[in-house]
Amino acid sequence: MRFMHISDLHLDSPFVGMQKDYPQLQEILIQAPFKAFQDAVSIAIKEQLDAVIIVGDIYDTQRQTIYAQHFFVKQLKRLNEASIPVVICHGNHDYLENQRMPMQYPENVFVFTNQKIDYVDINFKDKTTGRFYGFSYQNRWIHERKVREFPRNPKETDYVIGLYHGSEEGMESLAGHYAPFAISEMINKDYDYWALGHIHQDVLLNEAPPIRYSGTPQGRNRLEVGDKGAYIVSLELNRPPQLKFVSLASVIWRNEMIDCQEDWQANDLVESINNLVETYQKEVDLGLPSQIISLTLTNAQRLPIALQEQIEAGELDSVLPEPQSEDSFVVVIRICLERQMRLEAFEYDQRLKMSFQNACQNVQEGSAYSETMQDLWDHPLIRKWLPDLENDSSLKQDIVHSAQELMIQAIGFEFKEAEMDEN
Repeated sequence: MRFMHISDLHLDSPFVGMQKDYPQLQEILIQAPFKAFQDAVSIAIKEQLDAVIIVGDIYDTQRQTIYAQHFFVKQLKRLNEASIPVVICHGNHDYLENQRMPMQYPENVFVFTNQKIDYVDINFKDKTTGRFYGFSYQNRWIHERKVREFPRNPKETDYVIGLYHGSEEGMESLAGHYAPFAISEMINKDYDYWALGHIHQDVLLNEAPPIRYSGTPQGRNRLEVGDKGAYIVSLELNRPPQLKFVSLASVIWRNEMIDCQEDWQANDLVESINNLVETYQKEVDLGLPSQIISLTLTNAQRLPIALQEQIEAGELDSVLPEPQSEDSFVVVIRICLERQMRLEAFEYDQRLKMSFQNACQNVQEGSAYSETMQDLWDHPLIRKWLPDLENDSSLKQDIVHSAQELMIQAIGFEFKEAEMDEN
C-alpha cells in the first residue's frame, strides 16, 4: 500500500518578509502554494498511489476565497478520476466553525467532520486494507490531548494510520493550544504510521513506527527555509515502512551569510553579493527552483561605521541584482548586519555592566518585548493574516538581538571585535 502524506497547504497564503518589493514576481509567489498542490496531485496520479491524506490547514485564512475552494475541489476531482481515495482532516487555520457552507466533495473524499476521533476503512488495489483514524479542529484551538482518545490498533485491517494535526509538547504539557501529544503516547497505539500536520518543517519524530511531520509543500516566508514537499509512504506486510520525499516547492527561501573583511568598502560588498546571486542563478538555470535569499553580513563591525548606517537605512537595496526572469529567478530580499562586539567599558564600570545585563534580561524574559510589540499584535491586518506572529520565537530572537545592539550603540563607545561578554 502506497499513499501520499501532505499537510499545511495554506492555499491563498500571503508571502511575507519581503523587505524589497518585486511587483513582477507577485503573481508567481501567490500561485506557488497552488502549484505545489497541483504538482502533488499529478505525482499521485502518475505513481498510481492508493491514497492521499491531507493533515490540516488546507487554507491559510479563516475566510477562504472562492478561487482557493474551487481550485482545491478541482484537484480532488482529478484524484477521483484516477480512483485515488483522499482522507482529510482540518487544522487550526481551516477549522470547521468557519465552514459555514459545507463543501461538496467528490465521492472519493472522506473528511473528519468534528473533534471526535473517527475512522475510515479503505480497500486497496493490492487486496490489503487500511484504517485511517483522525479528527478535525472545530475551533481554532484544541487544548485537550487528543492522542489519548485514539484507540489502540484493533488489528481489524492490514494497516492503521493516524492523522494528527498538533504539537509535540511532551507528557507533562497541559496548556498547549494545538492538541499537545507525546511521542510515547503515539508509539503505544501500535499504529503503522502517524501522519502529522501543523509544523511547517520536515521533521521525523520517530522511526519505528514512523511519526513524521511532512512540513508545508511551499515555504511562505524567510523562516520556512529549504526545500519543501510531501512524502510517499510505502507499507508492506512484515517489512519496514519506506518513506520517499517528494519536492514540490517552486520557490525556496534561503539564509545565506557573507563574512565582511576589514578593508571592505561598498563596492567590495556589492561584488560579493553579486557573486552569490550569480552562483545560485546558474543552479536555477539548470533546473533548481527559484530562490529568495535573506542575507546576513557577519562581522559587520569590520565595515566603516558610515557604510553600516547606509546598509541599515536600506541604501544597499537600490543596487541589489534584479531578477533576470519571472520563471526562474534569484533575489535578495533582506540584508541584516551581525556584529561581534562587546563594550570595553563594562570591564571598568560594574554598575554600567549590571544595568546593561538587566536591560537585556527584561527584553528577553520580562515584559519589555510584549509591551513594545502589543500594538503590532493587535493590528487588524496582523490578526487576520499573521495570527501566529506573536508566538514566533525566531522573530523575537531577531528583535532582541537588534535591541541589544541598539543599547550598545546608544552608549556611544567604539565597537570591539569579540564575543559579547555574557558573564
